[in-house]
Amino acid sequence: MNRTRTFALSLWMLAVAGVAHASWYDDYEAGIKAARAGNWSAVVQKMSASIRGNGTESNNARTYGAIFINYHPYYYRAVANLNLGKYEEAVNDLERTSGAGELNLGGVETLMGRAKKMLADASAPEPEPVKPEPTPVRPAPTTPVVPQIDPALRQRAASVLNTTKQKLQAAQQRKATGSPQYAQALSMYTDATSKNAAVKSNDDLNAIISIAENAADLADLAAAPAVATTATATPTPLLPKPVAATESVFADDKRVVRRALENYFAGEFELATRDFTALSKRLPTNAWIWAFLGASQYSQYAFEADESYRREAIKSFRKAKQHRNWKDGLPRQYFSKRIRKAFSESAG
Repeated sequence: MNRTRTFALSLWMLAVAGVAHASWYDDYEAGIKAARAGNWSAVVQKMSASIRGNGTESNNARTYGAIFINYHPYYYRAVANLNLGKYEEAVNDLERTSGAGELNLGGVETLMGRAKKMLADASAPEPEPVKPEPTPVRPAPTTPVVPQIDPALRQRAASVLNTTKQKLQAAQQRKATGSPQYAQALSMYTDATSKNAAVKSNDDLNAIISIAENAADLADLAAAPAVATTATATPTPLLPKPVAATESVFADDKRVVRRALENYFAGEFELATRDFTALSKRLPTNAWIWAFLGASQYSQYAFEADESYRREAIKSFRKAKQHRNWKDGLPRQYFSKRIRKAFSESAG
């Protein structure tokens, strides 16, 4: 009986340890999302939880399988503490970080100088009260406090907008201006450009970068309309029985595949995900179905920033690799650069 209890207790402890070990990168990703939104209290909470699970920063930290991330929790917690007025904590974290992560919110030296100055100002003794003048003094007009904007973040926003503009011009050159993807990409680019002209905070810049990156992906997907061919009076030749039977057997699947692809290339990623999910159950060994399902799910993640879509996309990409040897990765004519990168980085 004692051996049985000891064995059960060991299994429970291993399970708890496994969950704790596997959760630090989820907290880290949630902290990054909170940083993009400027929710600094949540950043401190999530990064502290991530550090408790993994206190070692790395540009190539392994999460699970062969998935690696740029891991710098002390950096983001330092930025959050600095924005919350906790200057001493910010200095401590900046001394421990090895640099900025994927989301660059300012150089370490710049942030350190700002934190130390704020800490010194907060620690300075109160000045002696000034004796009132015998005559009343008219108070000087107050000037509004202008929020500090990170120059590196502003430069990155300008770079992303320029890249999106080039991709829209490339779509124009391949005569894809009539596609719904081009129209949506142009609208998003115009919106991002207008917002960039009236930036007031780093959060505004992060929002502009996100909109411009999504517009660039849509511009990559924009394709010229198919050229209609004139029907001829040539009678349709009779198909051999095996070919005709094959057409009959796969007729329903072909209709669903066509509809799914039409939704995918029209930017209706939710509808495309629904159809490709159904097809993956009917054709579980078809690598193309899994590849397009993963691309639809990853596109939903790009627009909605819902981490569950990214996880499902990675699973679909792995299925595609199980059933086909993608020597040169996904074809450029069907998949955007961001999706091809996510596919190549997913563990096979």
